[in-house]
Amino acid sequence: METKYTKDAIYICRLMFGQAVLELLVDNQPITNRALEEKIKVMLPDAQPELIYSVALDLLNDTLC
Repeated sequence: METKYTKDAIYICRLMFGQAVLELLVDNQPITNRALEEKIKVMLPDAQPELIYSVALDLLNDTLC
């Protein structure tokens, strides 16, 4: 059962990160750590944007390697 929740958490991180990137691109804003964290804070005010950002980056790095 833990694996299912882990996969769900990974998918949520990917979605939040992707949504934040798309919103920045639409607004013609540079994609920086700070900008991504701010977008994620707005989407999930009770979440820890640094954690979501770092997990999403780790997932992205694993996918690209």
